[in-house]
Amino acid sequence: MDPQLIVVLVILGITVSLIVTEWFRIDLVAIIAMLALVWAGSISPEQARSGFSSNAVWAVIGVMIMGRGLAKSGVTETIARFILQIAGEGRRRILSTVSLTVGVMSGFMQNIGAAALFLPVMMGISKRQKIPISGLLMPMGFAALLGGTLTMVGTSSLIILNDLLSTQGIEPFGLFAVTPIGIALLLMGIGYFAVLGPSVFPYTKQQNHTTSPGKRLLNVWGLSDSIYTFSLPADSPLVGRSVEESEMGAAYNVNLLRVTDPDGTEYTMWEDLDFAPGQTIIVQGREEDVMPFARVHDLELREETEKVQSTSSSGYLEVVIPARSNLVGKTLRDVSLRETYKAQVVLLFSDSEVIEEGRADRPIKAGDTLVIQGNWDHLRFFEESEDFITVTPFPDDPKIPEKAGMAVAGFLSAIGLVMALDLSISIGFLTGAVAMILGGVLTIEEAYRAIEWKVIFLIAGLIPIGIAMESSGAAALIAQSLVTTISSVHPFLILLALGALTTVFALFMSNVAATVLMVPLVLELAGIGGLSSRVLVLQVGVCAANSFVLPTHHVNALLMTPGGYRVPDYLKAGSLLSVLFLLVSTTVLYTLYL
Repeated sequence: MDPQLIVVLVILGITVSLIVTEWFRIDLVAIIAMLALVWAGSISPEQARSGFSSNAVWAVIGVMIMGRGLAKSGVTETIARFILQIAGEGRRRILSTVSLTVGVMSGFMQNIGAAALFLPVMMGISKRQKIPISGLLMPMGFAALLGGTLTMVGTSSLIILNDLLSTQGIEPFGLFAVTPIGIALLLMGIGYFAVLGPSVFPYTKQQNHTTSPGKRLLNVWGLSDSIYTFSLPADSPLVGRSVEESEMGAAYNVNLLRVTDPDGTEYTMWEDLDFAPGQTIIVQGREEDVMPFARVHDLELREETEKVQSTSSSGYLEVVIPARSNLVGKTLRDVSLRETYKAQVVLLFSDSEVIEEGRADRPIKAGDTLVIQGNWDHLRFFEESEDFITVTPFPDDPKIPEKAGMAVAGFLSAIGLVMALDLSISIGFLTGAVAMILGGVLTIEEAYRAIEWKVIFLIAGLIPIGIAMESSGAAALIAQSLVTTISSVHPFLILLALGALTTVFALFMSNVAATVLMVPLVLELAGIGGLSSRVLVLQVGVCAANSFVLPTHHVNALLMTPGGYRVPDYLKAGSLLSVLFLLVSTTVLYTLYL
Protein backbone atom coordinates (compact mmCIF):
# COMPACT_ATOMS: atom_id res chain seq x y z
CA MET A 1 0.00 0.00 0.00
CA ASP A 2 1.21 3.50 -0.84
CA PRO A 3 2.76 5.10 2.29
CA GLN A 4 1.13 8.43 1.44
CA LEU A 5 -2.26 6.74 1.38
CA ILE A 6 -1.60 5.31 4.84
CA VAL A 7 -0.63 8.76 6.13
CA VAL A 8 -3.83 10.32 4.82
CA LEU A 9 -5.98 7.56 6.32
CA VAL A 10 -4.24 7.94 9.70
CA ILE A 11 -4.73 11.72 9.70
CA LEU A 12 -8.34 11.25 8.61
CA GLY A 13 -8.98 8.73 11.40
CA ILE A 14 -7.43 10.99 14.03
CA THR A 15 -9.39 13.96 12.72
CA VAL A 16 -12.69 12.09 12.90
CA SER A 17 -11.88 10.88 16.43
CA LEU A 18 -11.07 14.40 17.62
CA ILE A 19 -14.22 15.79 16.05
CA VAL A 20 -16.43 13.12 17.64
CA THR A 21 -14.80 13.22 21.09
CA GLU A 22 -14.51 17.04 21.05
CA TRP A 23 -11.23 17.01 22.93
CA PHE A 24 -10.43 20.21 21.06
CA ARG A 25 -12.62 22.80 19.40
CA ILE A 26 -13.77 21.57 16.03
CA ASP A 27 -12.35 24.55 14.12
CA LEU A 28 -8.96 23.99 15.77
CA VAL A 29 -9.11 20.32 14.77
CA ALA A 30 -9.75 21.35 11.14
CA ILE A 31 -6.74 23.69 11.09
CA ILE A 32 -4.52 21.05 12.74
CA ALA A 33 -5.60 18.48 10.15
CA MET A 34 -4.83 20.90 7.32
CA LEU A 35 -1.35 21.62 8.69
CA ALA A 36 -0.69 17.93 9.35
CA LEU A 37 -1.45 17.11 5.70
CA VAL A 38 0.99 19.79 4.56
CA TRP A 39 3.79 18.65 6.87
CA ALA A 40 3.20 15.05 5.82
CA GLY A 41 3.54 16.05 2.16
CA SER A 42 0.01 14.91 1.31
CA ILE A 43 -1.01 18.32 -0.05
CA SER A 44 0.88 21.41 -1.14
CA PRO A 45 0.75 24.72 0.76
CA GLU A 46 -1.30 26.13 -2.12
CA GLN A 47 -3.86 23.36 -1.73
CA ALA A 48 -3.97 23.97 2.01
CA ARG A 49 -4.70 27.66 1.49
CA SER A 50 -7.35 26.94 -1.12
CA GLY A 51 -10.00 26.51 1.56
CA PHE A 52 -9.82 30.18 2.53
CA SER A 53 -10.35 31.28 -1.08
CA SER A 54 -13.15 28.81 -1.67
CA ASN A 55 -16.59 29.71 -2.92
CA ALA A 56 -18.10 28.11 0.20
CA VAL A 57 -16.27 30.37 2.64
CA TRP A 58 -17.18 33.59 0.87
CA ALA A 59 -20.77 32.51 0.26
CA VAL A 60 -21.22 31.80 3.98
CA ILE A 61 -19.76 35.22 4.82
CA GLY A 62 -22.21 36.89 2.46
CA VAL A 63 -25.18 35.00 3.92
CA MET A 64 -24.21 35.92 7.49
CA ILE A 65 -23.87 39.62 6.71
CA MET A 66 -27.12 39.85 4.76
CA GLY A 67 -28.97 37.98 7.52
CA ARG A 68 -27.73 40.54 10.04
CA GLY A 69 -28.86 43.37 7.74
CA LEU A 70 -32.36 41.95 7.34
CA ALA A 71 -32.68 41.56 11.11
CA LYS A 72 -31.37 45.04 11.94
CA SER A 73 -33.67 46.74 9.44
CA GLY A 74 -36.67 45.00 11.02
CA VAL A 75 -37.57 43.05 7.87
CA THR A 76 -37.55 39.67 9.61
CA GLU A 77 -39.65 40.96 12.52
CA THR A 78 -42.16 42.51 10.13
CA ILE A 79 -42.53 39.17 8.38
CA ALA A 80 -43.00 37.46 11.74
CA ARG A 81 -45.75 39.86 12.85
CA PHE A 82 -47.57 39.50 9.55
CA ILE A 83 -47.55 35.71 9.77
CA LEU A 84 -48.90 35.82 13.30
CA GLN A 85 -51.76 38.05 12.17
CA ILE A 86 -52.89 35.56 9.55
CA ALA A 87 -52.25 32.49 11.68
CA GLY A 88 -55.37 33.04 13.75
CA GLU A 89 -56.36 30.72 16.59
CA GLY A 90 -55.58 27.08 17.18
CA ARG A 91 -52.33 25.26 17.86
CA ARG A 92 -52.24 23.32 14.57
CA ARG A 93 -52.91 26.40 12.46
CA ILE A 94 -50.34 28.47 14.34
CA LEU A 95 -47.72 25.73 14.07
CA SER A 96 -48.37 25.17 10.36
CA THR A 97 -48.16 28.88 9.55
CA VAL A 98 -45.08 29.54 11.66
CA SER A 99 -43.33 26.37 10.45
CA LEU A 100 -43.89 27.33 6.83
CA THR A 101 -42.57 30.85 7.46
CA VAL A 102 -39.55 29.74 9.47
CA GLY A 103 -38.78 27.06 6.91
CA VAL A 104 -38.86 29.46 3.96
CA MET A 105 -36.74 32.01 5.83
CA SER A 106 -34.20 29.31 6.69
CA GLY A 107 -33.72 28.67 3.00
CA PHE A 108 -32.09 32.08 2.66
CA MET A 109 -30.57 32.76 6.07
CA GLN A 110 -28.97 30.71 8.84
CA ASN A 111 -31.49 28.41 10.49
CA ILE A 112 -30.23 29.43 13.94
CA GLY A 113 -31.10 33.04 13.04
CA ALA A 114 -34.63 32.12 11.97
CA ALA A 115 -35.17 30.07 15.14
CA ALA A 116 -33.80 32.82 17.39
CA LEU A 117 -36.09 35.36 15.70
CA PHE A 118 -39.22 33.32 16.38
CA LEU A 119 -38.28 32.23 19.92
CA PRO A 120 -39.75 35.31 21.65
CA VAL A 121 -42.69 35.24 19.23
CA MET A 122 -43.54 31.68 20.24
CA MET A 123 -43.19 32.55 23.93
CA GLY A 124 -45.74 35.32 23.44
CA ILE A 125 -48.14 33.00 21.59
CA SER A 126 -47.80 30.45 24.37
CA LYS A 127 -48.88 32.95 27.01
CA ARG A 128 -51.64 34.55 24.94
CA GLN A 129 -53.20 31.33 23.64
CA LYS A 130 -52.55 29.28 26.81
CA ILE A 131 -50.59 26.73 24.75
CA PRO A 132 -47.70 24.97 26.53
CA ILE A 133 -44.44 26.27 25.14
CA SER A 134 -43.06 22.71 25.05
CA GLY A 135 -45.51 21.91 22.26
CA LEU A 136 -44.46 24.90 20.14
CA LEU A 137 -40.70 25.40 20.21
CA MET A 138 -39.46 21.98 19.08
CA PRO A 139 -41.55 21.81 15.89
CA MET A 140 -40.57 25.40 15.10
CA GLY A 141 -36.89 24.48 15.43
CA PHE A 142 -37.33 21.36 13.34
CA ALA A 143 -39.00 23.47 10.63
CA ALA A 144 -35.93 25.73 10.59
CA LEU A 145 -33.69 22.70 10.01
CA LEU A 146 -35.96 21.36 7.26
CA GLY A 147 -36.14 24.74 5.55
CA GLY A 148 -32.38 24.81 5.20
CA THR A 149 -32.71 22.30 2.36
CA LEU A 150 -34.80 24.64 0.19
CA THR A 151 -31.78 26.26 -1.49
CA MET A 152 -28.09 25.57 -1.91
CA VAL A 153 -27.32 28.31 0.62
CA GLY A 154 -29.82 27.32 3.32
CA THR A 155 -27.43 25.05 5.20
CA SER A 156 -23.65 24.88 5.44
CA SER A 157 -23.47 21.33 4.09
CA LEU A 158 -25.02 22.35 0.76
CA ILE A 159 -22.83 25.45 0.48
CA ILE A 160 -19.64 23.49 0.96
CA LEU A 161 -20.92 20.74 -1.33
CA ASN A 162 -20.81 23.11 -4.31
CA ASP A 163 -17.28 24.14 -3.44
CA LEU A 164 -16.10 20.54 -3.18
CA LEU A 165 -17.55 19.83 -6.61
CA SER A 166 -15.66 22.79 -8.06
CA THR A 167 -12.37 21.43 -6.75
CA GLN A 168 -13.14 18.14 -8.49
CA GLY A 169 -13.84 19.85 -11.81
CA ILE A 170 -17.58 19.11 -11.57
CA GLU A 171 -20.14 21.80 -12.38
CA PRO A 172 -21.70 23.15 -9.15
CA PHE A 173 -25.44 23.02 -8.51
CA GLY A 174 -27.62 26.07 -9.15
CA LEU A 175 -29.16 28.02 -6.28
CA PHE A 176 -32.52 26.21 -6.50
CA ALA A 177 -31.27 22.82 -7.68
CA VAL A 178 -32.27 21.25 -4.37
CA THR A 179 -35.61 23.08 -4.01
CA PRO A 180 -37.89 20.14 -5.01
CA ILE A 181 -36.32 18.06 -2.24
CA GLY A 182 -36.58 20.92 0.26
CA ILE A 183 -40.24 21.56 -0.54
CA ALA A 184 -41.08 17.89 -0.09
CA LEU A 185 -39.18 17.74 3.21
CA LEU A 186 -40.75 20.92 4.59
CA LEU A 187 -44.29 19.85 3.65
CA MET A 188 -43.60 16.43 5.14
CA GLY A 189 -42.47 18.11 8.35
CA ILE A 190 -45.54 20.36 8.56
CA GLY A 191 -47.79 17.35 8.04
CA TYR A 192 -45.84 15.43 10.66
CA PHE A 193 -46.34 18.28 13.17
CA ALA A 194 -50.08 18.49 12.44
CA VAL A 195 -50.88 14.76 12.50
CA LEU A 196 -48.43 13.29 15.00
CA GLY A 197 -47.40 16.40 16.93
CA PRO A 198 -49.60 15.84 20.00
CA SER A 199 -48.32 12.26 20.23
CA VAL A 200 -44.57 12.78 19.77
CA PHE A 201 -43.85 16.31 20.98
CA PRO A 202 -43.73 17.14 24.71
CA TYR A 203 -46.95 18.82 25.74
CA THR A 204 -46.63 19.63 29.41
CA LYS A 205 -48.84 22.10 31.23
CA GLN A 206 -47.66 25.63 31.81
CA GLN A 207 -45.59 26.04 34.94
CA ASN A 208 -46.77 28.31 37.76
CA HIS A 209 -44.30 31.16 37.50
CA THR A 210 -45.49 32.88 40.66
CA THR A 211 -43.75 30.54 43.08
CA SER A 212 -40.16 31.13 42.09
CA PRO A 213 -38.38 34.45 41.60
CA GLY A 214 -35.91 32.60 39.42
CA LYS A 215 -38.59 31.41 37.04
CA ARG A 216 -40.12 34.89 36.88
CA LEU A 217 -36.67 36.15 36.01
CA LEU A 218 -36.31 33.66 33.19
CA ASN A 219 -39.77 34.01 31.66
CA VAL A 220 -40.92 37.57 32.28
CA TRP A 221 -37.67 39.24 33.45
CA GLY A 222 -39.07 40.03 36.88
CA LEU A 223 -35.60 40.92 38.16
CA SER A 224 -36.82 43.83 40.25
CA ASP A 225 -38.79 41.38 42.40
CA SER A 226 -35.56 39.81 43.64
CA ILE A 227 -33.38 42.93 43.95
CA TYR A 228 -32.88 44.63 47.31
CA THR A 229 -31.33 47.94 48.34
CA PHE A 230 -29.61 48.32 51.73
CA SER A 231 -27.81 51.05 53.64
CA LEU A 232 -24.52 50.16 55.32
CA PRO A 233 -24.34 51.49 58.92
CA ALA A 234 -21.01 52.38 60.53
CA ASP A 235 -21.12 49.46 63.00
CA SER A 236 -21.78 46.79 60.33
CA PRO A 237 -19.35 43.85 60.31
CA LEU A 238 -19.16 44.40 56.56
CA VAL A 239 -17.29 47.70 56.93
CA GLY A 240 -13.67 47.43 55.80
CA ARG A 241 -14.13 44.07 54.11
CA SER A 242 -13.83 43.39 50.38
CA VAL A 243 -16.49 41.75 48.26
CA GLU A 244 -14.63 38.45 48.27
CA GLU A 245 -14.05 38.59 52.04
CA SER A 246 -17.78 39.09 52.58
CA GLU A 247 -18.46 35.68 50.96
CA MET A 248 -21.87 36.95 49.93
CA GLY A 249 -21.82 34.73 46.86
CA ALA A 250 -20.13 31.64 48.24
CA ALA A 251 -21.86 31.54 51.63
CA TYR A 252 -25.20 33.23 50.97
CA ASN A 253 -25.82 32.88 47.21
CA VAL A 254 -26.28 36.67 46.96
CA ASN A 255 -25.15 38.66 43.93
CA LEU A 256 -23.77 42.17 44.35
CA LEU A 257 -24.99 44.50 41.60
CA ARG A 258 -23.85 47.99 42.60
CA VAL A 259 -22.43 50.02 45.48
CA THR A 260 -22.88 53.80 45.82
CA ASP A 261 -20.95 56.09 48.20
CA PRO A 262 -22.75 58.88 50.09
CA ASP A 263 -21.21 61.41 47.67
CA GLY A 264 -22.80 59.61 44.70
CA THR A 265 -19.69 57.72 43.52
CA GLU A 266 -20.90 54.45 42.03
CA TYR A 267 -19.02 51.15 41.90
CA THR A 268 -19.94 48.05 39.93
CA MET A 269 -19.63 44.54 41.19
CA TRP A 270 -16.42 43.76 39.28
CA GLU A 271 -14.41 46.67 40.72
CA ASP A 272 -12.08 46.24 43.69
CA LEU A 273 -13.59 48.00 46.68
CA ASP A 274 -13.85 47.84 50.45
CA PHE A 275 -17.23 48.44 52.03
CA ALA A 276 -17.50 51.76 53.90
CA PRO A 277 -20.10 53.35 56.24
CA GLY A 278 -23.02 55.10 54.57
CA GLN A 279 -22.80 53.19 51.31
CA THR A 280 -25.90 52.02 49.44
CA ILE A 281 -25.66 48.36 48.45
CA ILE A 282 -27.84 46.80 45.74
CA VAL A 283 -27.95 43.01 45.69
CA GLN A 284 -29.94 40.29 43.92
CA GLY A 285 -31.05 36.95 45.28
CA ARG A 286 -33.82 34.98 46.93
CA GLU A 287 -35.42 36.54 49.99
CA GLU A 288 -34.45 33.54 52.12
CA ASP A 289 -30.80 34.11 51.12
CA VAL A 290 -30.68 37.92 51.12
CA MET A 291 -32.33 38.50 54.49
CA PRO A 292 -29.99 36.25 56.52
CA PHE A 293 -27.05 38.02 54.87
CA ALA A 294 -28.56 41.37 55.83
CA ARG A 295 -29.20 40.31 59.44
CA VAL A 296 -25.69 38.93 59.96
CA HIS A 297 -24.15 42.17 58.67
CA ASP A 298 -26.67 44.57 60.28
CA LEU A 299 -27.76 46.03 56.94
CA GLU A 300 -30.70 48.43 56.84
CA LEU A 301 -33.31 47.73 54.16
CA ARG A 302 -34.28 50.86 52.28
CA GLU A 303 -38.00 51.61 52.53
CA GLU A 304 -38.43 52.81 48.97
CA THR A 305 -38.90 50.21 46.26
CA GLU A 306 -35.71 50.19 44.22
CA LYS A 307 -36.31 49.30 40.59
CA VAL A 308 -32.93 48.37 39.22
CA GLN A 309 -33.60 46.66 35.92
CA SER A 310 -30.96 48.06 33.63
CA THR A 311 -29.16 51.30 33.20
CA SER A 312 -27.90 52.82 30.02
CA SER A 313 -24.60 51.09 30.65
CA SER A 314 -25.59 47.79 32.30
CA GLY A 315 -28.28 45.16 32.19
CA TYR A 316 -29.11 41.48 31.97
CA LEU A 317 -28.45 39.02 29.18
CA GLU A 318 -29.96 35.56 28.72
CA VAL A 319 -27.67 33.02 27.04
CA VAL A 320 -27.95 29.32 26.18
CA ILE A 321 -24.99 26.93 26.23
CA PRO A 322 -24.70 25.14 22.85
CA ALA A 323 -23.72 21.48 22.62
CA ARG A 324 -20.18 22.15 21.40
CA SER A 325 -19.40 24.95 23.86
CA ASN A 326 -16.06 24.76 25.63
CA LEU A 327 -17.92 25.43 28.88
CA VAL A 328 -19.72 22.07 28.86
CA GLY A 329 -18.45 20.01 31.79
CA LYS A 330 -16.91 22.99 33.59
CA THR A 331 -18.41 24.78 36.59
CA LEU A 332 -19.21 28.46 37.00
CA ARG A 333 -16.36 28.61 39.48
CA ASP A 334 -13.99 27.23 36.80
CA VAL A 335 -15.17 29.77 34.24
CA SER A 336 -14.69 32.80 36.56
CA LEU A 337 -17.01 35.09 34.64
CA ARG A 338 -16.62 37.89 37.16
CA GLU A 339 -12.82 38.02 36.97
CA THR A 340 -12.46 37.18 33.27
CA TYR A 341 -15.44 38.88 31.62
CA LYS A 342 -16.53 41.39 34.29
CA ALA A 343 -19.97 39.80 34.48
CA GLN A 344 -21.80 37.54 36.90
CA VAL A 345 -24.42 34.83 36.67
CA VAL A 346 -27.62 35.73 38.53
CA LEU A 347 -29.60 32.67 37.42
CA LEU A 348 -28.81 29.16 36.22
CA PHE A 349 -31.64 27.15 34.62
CA SER A 350 -30.77 23.49 34.04
CA ASP A 351 -32.76 20.28 33.59
CA SER A 352 -36.03 22.27 33.53
CA GLU A 353 -35.47 23.84 36.94
CA VAL A 354 -33.79 26.85 38.50
CA ILE A 355 -30.63 25.83 40.32
CA GLU A 356 -30.66 27.65 43.65
CA GLU A 357 -28.07 25.76 45.69
CA GLY A 358 -24.55 24.72 44.76
CA ARG A 359 -24.78 26.75 41.56
CA ALA A 360 -21.10 27.66 41.42
CA ASP A 361 -19.96 24.03 41.56
CA ARG A 362 -22.57 22.45 39.29
CA PRO A 363 -21.16 21.18 35.95
CA ILE A 364 -22.51 23.14 33.01
CA LYS A 365 -24.56 21.11 30.52
CA ALA A 366 -25.50 21.68 26.89
CA GLY A 367 -28.82 23.53 26.83
CA ASP A 368 -28.35 25.26 30.19
CA THR A 369 -29.63 28.83 30.35
CA LEU A 370 -27.69 31.55 32.16
CA VAL A 371 -28.90 35.02 33.01
CA ILE A 372 -25.83 37.26 33.22
CA GLN A 373 -25.54 40.77 34.64
CA GLY A 374 -22.92 43.33 33.66
CA ASN A 375 -22.08 46.32 31.50
CA TRP A 376 -23.43 46.08 27.97
CA ASP A 377 -19.93 46.65 26.60
CA HIS A 378 -18.71 43.58 28.47
CA LEU A 379 -21.83 41.54 27.70
CA ARG A 380 -21.14 42.02 23.99
CA PHE A 381 -18.49 39.32 24.38
CA PHE A 382 -21.19 36.70 24.95
CA GLU A 383 -22.93 37.61 21.69
CA GLU A 384 -19.72 37.18 19.72
CA SER A 385 -18.46 34.03 21.49
CA GLU A 386 -19.16 30.60 20.00
CA ASP A 387 -19.52 29.25 23.54
CA PHE A 388 -22.85 31.04 24.06
CA ILE A 389 -26.07 31.63 22.13
CA THR A 390 -27.61 34.96 23.15
CA VAL A 391 -31.40 35.15 23.46
CA THR A 392 -31.85 38.71 24.75
CA PRO A 393 -31.52 41.56 22.23
CA PHE A 394 -29.00 44.28 23.02
CA PRO A 395 -30.47 47.74 23.75
CA ASP A 396 -27.88 49.41 21.54
CA ASP A 397 -29.09 47.44 18.51
CA PRO A 398 -32.11 49.56 17.52
CA LYS A 399 -34.08 48.65 14.44
CA ILE A 400 -33.85 51.02 11.49
CA PRO A 401 -37.09 50.44 9.57
CA GLU A 402 -36.26 53.30 7.19
CA LYS A 403 -33.54 51.03 5.76
CA ALA A 404 -35.86 48.06 5.24
CA GLY A 405 -36.26 48.84 1.54
CA MET A 406 -32.49 48.94 1.06
CA ALA A 407 -32.06 45.64 2.94
CA VAL A 408 -34.70 43.88 0.84
CA ALA A 409 -33.25 45.36 -2.36
CA GLY A 410 -29.77 44.15 -1.47
CA PHE A 411 -31.02 40.68 -0.62
CA LEU A 412 -33.17 40.27 -3.73
CA SER A 413 -30.43 41.72 -5.92
CA ALA A 414 -27.99 39.13 -4.64
CA ILE A 415 -30.35 36.30 -5.56
CA GLY A 416 -31.17 37.94 -8.90
CA LEU A 417 -27.50 38.27 -9.83
CA VAL A 418 -26.89 34.60 -9.15
CA MET A 419 -29.90 33.51 -11.19
CA ALA A 420 -29.81 35.98 -14.11
CA LEU A 421 -26.08 36.36 -14.73
CA ASP A 422 -25.00 32.87 -13.70
CA LEU A 423 -22.60 34.36 -11.16
CA SER A 424 -21.10 32.22 -8.44
CA ILE A 425 -23.08 32.30 -5.22
CA SER A 426 -20.16 33.85 -3.35
CA ILE A 427 -19.86 36.86 -5.68
CA GLY A 428 -23.62 37.42 -5.80
CA PHE A 429 -24.08 37.24 -2.04
CA LEU A 430 -21.02 39.34 -1.27
CA THR A 431 -22.36 41.96 -3.67
CA GLY A 432 -25.65 42.01 -1.76
CA ALA A 433 -23.80 42.25 1.56
CA VAL A 434 -21.66 45.17 0.38
CA ALA A 435 -24.78 46.89 -1.00
CA MET A 436 -26.34 46.73 2.47
CA ILE A 437 -23.22 48.26 4.00
CA LEU A 438 -23.01 51.04 1.42
CA GLY A 439 -26.73 51.66 1.80
CA GLY A 440 -26.36 52.25 5.55
CA VAL A 441 -28.27 49.15 6.65
CA LEU A 442 -25.33 48.17 8.87
CA THR A 443 -21.81 49.35 9.46
CA ILE A 444 -18.69 47.48 8.46
CA GLU A 445 -18.03 46.76 12.14
CA GLU A 446 -21.47 45.18 12.46
CA ALA A 447 -20.80 43.16 9.32
CA TYR A 448 -17.60 41.79 10.87
CA ARG A 449 -19.49 40.89 14.06
CA ALA A 450 -22.12 39.05 12.02
CA ILE A 451 -19.50 36.62 10.71
CA GLU A 452 -19.07 33.44 12.75
CA TRP A 453 -15.34 33.01 12.30
CA LYS A 454 -15.39 29.57 13.88
CA VAL A 455 -17.53 28.35 10.98
CA ILE A 456 -15.26 30.06 8.44
CA PHE A 457 -12.08 28.45 9.77
CA LEU A 458 -13.87 25.12 10.10
CA ILE A 459 -14.87 25.10 6.44
CA ALA A 460 -11.51 26.40 5.23
CA GLY A 461 -9.62 23.82 7.28
CA LEU A 462 -11.71 20.83 6.25
CA ILE A 463 -11.67 21.43 2.49
CA PRO A 464 -8.02 20.29 2.10
CA ILE A 465 -8.95 16.95 3.69
CA GLY A 466 -11.19 16.23 0.73
CA ILE A 467 -8.38 17.21 -1.64
CA ALA A 468 -5.96 14.87 0.14
CA MET A 469 -8.42 11.97 0.09
CA GLU A 470 -8.79 12.37 -3.66
CA SER A 471 -5.14 12.88 -4.58
CA SER A 472 -3.81 10.09 -2.35
CA GLY A 473 -6.31 7.49 -3.56
CA ALA A 474 -7.84 7.08 -0.08
CA ALA A 475 -11.33 7.86 -1.35
CA ALA A 476 -10.93 5.35 -4.18
CA LEU A 477 -9.77 2.65 -1.77
CA ILE A 478 -12.72 3.12 0.60
CA ALA A 479 -15.13 3.31 -2.32
CA GLN A 480 -13.83 0.07 -3.81
CA SER A 481 -14.42 -1.74 -0.52
CA LEU A 482 -17.98 -0.42 -0.51
CA VAL A 483 -18.57 -1.35 -4.13
CA THR A 484 -18.09 -5.03 -3.38
CA THR A 485 -20.84 -4.75 -0.76
CA ILE A 486 -23.46 -2.71 -2.60
CA SER A 487 -22.79 -3.40 -6.27
CA SER A 488 -25.78 -5.71 -6.56
CA VAL A 489 -28.11 -3.61 -4.38
CA HIS A 490 -31.00 -1.67 -5.88
CA PRO A 491 -30.13 2.03 -6.55
CA PHE A 492 -32.86 3.20 -4.18
CA LEU A 493 -31.29 1.21 -1.35
CA ILE A 494 -27.85 2.56 -2.23
CA LEU A 495 -29.14 6.11 -1.84
CA LEU A 496 -30.95 5.19 1.36
CA ALA A 497 -27.84 3.61 2.89
CA LEU A 498 -25.73 6.57 1.86
CA GLY A 499 -28.20 8.98 3.47
CA ALA A 500 -28.29 6.97 6.68
CA LEU A 501 -24.48 6.90 6.91
CA THR A 502 -24.29 10.65 6.36
CA THR A 503 -26.97 11.24 9.00
CA VAL A 504 -25.02 9.26 11.58
CA PHE A 505 -21.83 11.21 10.81
CA ALA A 506 -23.68 14.54 11.05
CA LEU A 507 -25.14 13.66 14.47
CA PHE A 508 -21.73 13.15 16.05
CA MET A 509 -19.79 15.82 14.20
CA SER A 510 -20.82 18.92 12.27
CA ASN A 511 -22.79 18.72 9.03
CA VAL A 512 -19.85 20.45 7.33
CA ALA A 513 -17.41 17.81 8.54
CA ALA A 514 -19.72 14.99 7.45
CA THR A 515 -20.07 16.50 3.97
CA VAL A 516 -16.33 17.03 3.51
CA LEU A 517 -15.57 13.47 4.54
CA MET A 518 -18.32 11.84 2.49
CA VAL A 519 -18.20 13.71 -0.83
CA PRO A 520 -14.78 12.43 -2.04
CA LEU A 521 -15.88 8.93 -1.12
CA VAL A 522 -19.21 8.95 -2.95
CA LEU A 523 -17.68 10.48 -6.07
CA GLU A 524 -15.83 7.20 -6.45
CA LEU A 525 -19.16 5.36 -6.43
CA ALA A 526 -20.45 7.18 -9.51
CA GLY A 527 -21.98 4.77 -12.00
CA ILE A 528 -22.87 2.09 -9.45
CA GLY A 529 -26.49 1.12 -9.97
CA GLY A 530 -26.77 3.74 -12.69
CA LEU A 531 -26.44 6.55 -10.15
CA SER A 532 -24.66 9.71 -11.28
CA SER A 533 -22.13 11.50 -9.11
CA ARG A 534 -24.45 14.52 -8.82
CA VAL A 535 -27.29 12.46 -7.35
CA LEU A 536 -24.95 10.79 -4.89
CA VAL A 537 -23.36 13.98 -3.59
CA LEU A 538 -26.71 15.74 -3.39
CA GLN A 539 -27.97 12.99 -1.10
CA VAL A 540 -24.93 13.60 1.11
CA GLY A 541 -25.47 17.36 1.25
CA VAL A 542 -29.17 17.04 2.05
CA CYS A 543 -28.89 14.26 4.64
CA ALA A 544 -26.11 16.10 6.47
CA ALA A 545 -28.93 18.42 7.62
CA ASN A 546 -30.87 15.51 9.17
CA SER A 547 -30.24 16.55 12.81
CA PHE A 548 -33.35 15.83 14.86
CA VAL A 549 -32.47 12.87 17.10
CA LEU A 550 -30.05 14.61 19.48
CA PRO A 551 -29.81 18.21 20.76
CA THR A 552 -26.35 18.57 19.22
CA HIS A 553 -27.35 21.11 16.57
CA HIS A 554 -27.29 24.78 17.64
CA VAL A 555 -30.99 25.18 16.90
CA ASN A 556 -31.92 22.28 19.18
CA ALA A 557 -29.57 23.54 21.90
CA LEU A 558 -31.10 27.02 21.70
CA LEU A 559 -34.63 25.73 22.32
CA MET A 560 -33.84 22.97 24.81
CA THR A 561 -34.08 24.98 28.03
CA PRO A 562 -36.87 27.45 27.10
CA GLY A 563 -38.96 24.47 26.03
CA GLY A 564 -38.03 22.42 29.08
CA TYR A 565 -36.83 19.55 26.86
CA ARG A 566 -34.68 16.57 27.73
CA VAL A 567 -32.66 14.28 25.47
CA PRO A 568 -35.40 11.60 25.48
CA ASP A 569 -37.80 14.22 24.09
CA TYR A 570 -35.60 14.66 21.03
CA LEU A 571 -35.23 10.90 20.65
CA LYS A 572 -38.99 10.44 20.73
CA ALA A 573 -39.90 13.31 18.41
CA GLY A 574 -36.84 13.23 16.18
CA SER A 575 -36.34 9.52 15.50
CA LEU A 576 -39.44 9.05 13.33
CA LEU A 577 -38.89 12.43 11.66
CA SER A 578 -35.32 11.44 10.83
CA VAL A 579 -36.52 8.21 9.21
CA LEU A 580 -39.18 10.10 7.22
CA PHE A 581 -36.51 12.61 6.17
CA LEU A 582 -34.38 9.79 4.73
CA LEU A 583 -37.32 8.20 2.92
CA VAL A 584 -38.59 11.47 1.42
CA SER A 585 -35.19 12.74 0.29
CA THR A 586 -34.30 9.37 -1.23
CA THR A 587 -37.65 9.05 -2.99
CA VAL A 588 -37.50 12.54 -4.51
CA LEU A 589 -33.91 12.06 -5.61
CA TYR A 590 -34.63 8.68 -7.15
CA THR A 591 -37.80 9.92 -8.87
CA LEU A 592 -36.81 13.36 -10.13
CA TYR A 593 -33.02 13.43 -10.38
CA LEU A 594 -32.07 10.16 -12.09
